[in-house]
Amino acid sequence: MKVALTPQLLGDLIEKGFTYMLASEVYEPDADRNAPIVLKPIKTTPILQQLPDGYQTYYRITREPMQMCCGISGTQILVDYEVGIYDEPSDTEDVYNDSYFRMSEGFFRQVLDSLEDYAVFTTDNLGNVNSWNTGAQKVLGYTENEVLGYSASIFFTTEDVARSMPAVELGTALREGRAIDERNHVRKDGSKFWGTGLVFPLYDEAHKHRGFTKIMRNLREEKESRESGEI
Repeated sequence: MKVALTPQLLGDLIEKGFTYMLASEVYEPDADRNAPIVLKPIKTTPILQQLPDGYQTYYRITREPMQMCCGISGTQILVDYEVGIYDEPSDTEDVYNDSYFRMSEGFFRQVLDSLEDYAVFTTDNLGNVNSWNTGAQKVLGYTENEVLGYSASIFFTTEDVARSMPAVELGTALREGRAIDERNHVRKDGSKFWGTGLVFPLYDEAHKHRGFTKIMRNLREEKESRESGEI
């Protein structure tokens, strides 16, 4: 059985000790595909030359799959479900039962902090930072204590702030369910880097808007290679 990849499902797989995802094809965000990408969770380090039929590559479960579950590729992403992985649920609805995916705040924090190459942080309704993972410190240079309470606009260039791009980004996320952000960003030391990110609105159980989540990755090296013709 194949089910759609979601952040909740990804977190549950990590909690159960899965460390890699076999993939049915190479993940290229700009590729135009009709067929879905199928992922298969495994706990042991795979050997590229000995992957099962139908699988061409693999990823660490806390890297590309995180991007995929947020819909960056625009392609349907499915997880190859096998009896035994999820305590033998009877059907797809059991896989998505809320109680099944319930995680403690401590564990969820561990998941976020394991995403070392991704800045993941949340803000309140006004865009002020109220949570911060270790990946955000690596990408943006601020420690959690230094950035909590500050507007996320500090990560934008002065030119983008003058154009009200932080507010435009949050407005797009509220209106469309997410906002894609690929632009120059500013680190604590004032240096700029080309990063890509996604912003999602956060709602409570009563569907009241509570804030935003942003996931960001530094793509400076990839951008420079693309511009030089190396990729």
